[in-house]
Amino acid sequence: MIKGLVPGWPWQSRGKGDTLALTLNENSLRYVLASKSDERGATLAAWGTELRGNQTREAFMKRVKTILPTAGRVIGVLDSRDYQILQIESPNVPPEELQSAVRWRAMEFVEGSALDYTLDVLPLGGESARGANVIAVVAHNDIVRARMLDCEALGRPLSVIDVAETAQRNLLHAVLLAESAAPNVAAALVADGGRALLIISVQGQLYFFRRFEFDTDILAAVDDIQSELIGKDAGAEAVLRSLTQLHRSLDLWDDIYPQLPLGTFRVDAGAKTAAIIDRLTTETGTDTRPLALSTLFKVPVSKAPSPWLDAAYLPLLGALLRPGPVQ
Repeated sequence: MIKGLVPGWPWQSRGKGDTLALTLNENSLRYVLASKSDERGATLAAWGTELRGNQTREAFMKRVKTILPTAGRVIGVLDSRDYQILQIESPNVPPEELQSAVRWRAMEFVEGSALDYTLDVLPLGGESARGANVIAVVAHNDIVRARMLDCEALGRPLSVIDVAETAQRNLLHAVLLAESAAPNVAAALVADGGRALLIISVQGQLYFFRRFEFDTDILAAVDDIQSELIGKDAGAEAVLRSLTQLHRSLDLWDDIYPQLPLGTFRVDAGAKTAAIIDRLTTETGTDTRPLALSTLFKVPVSKAPSPWLDAAYLPLLGALLRPGPVQ
């Protein structure tokens, strides 16, 4: 089954400057194709979702190979279950030894040998990571190898692998670049399906991330008076859990970086965004407004819903805005 916009045939007519972002697992494929993209936005040419259903994996892969667009650059976005992202103290080593040292320190949080994992390191705090924190993205070699081989089999070899946290940073950064007086410290909360991902960036650099329970359905429906009934019904308890997790995240940020107060808090909760912002305005302690994604993307005229209206596409859209040469 295809959901989204499918471009015209043949795929071979696509230019080598196109960028394809995709997430592939055993049972589904989701993708977005951009004819142009940079850190400020993208022109989208196609997007869609393919579900395996009751097909064999071989039949599913054969089917999606005939449907998936080709592109000069292919970005694979890992499912959140396929990796761990850690913020750890930077080892006191020379920059050229940082990757190796972080690999061994990260082993405190994962099982198996250090040689079993693929690792990427994002230093924080300027040119040198010494004496600061680093963010480490860790994925098992088997997962990385499987995704690479799958994409090879589809004829779309991966150029790079990305994750949701950095993709969400890209979306926030693009929104702020379009503003004349954007603050240096900004947060973005994307909530869907009873969960939320919160990231905080400083001057466009990812500094903080946290996933937690966040029930947008209940939060959007329950007003302040109803929320005082905590403990008297399940809805009020869900409100309490959601807001407690949010406050713990913001308190943790304040504890770690007291010198970096939030300048803005952006929210994407799909159709419930406005209601969630109304609910959170007094909770965040800062300017709270939508993560306005519609201004970042140009799309062809189509009856298909725009992909940024579906939270499942946001990691792919953010990956298209990965900093680098204009595509």
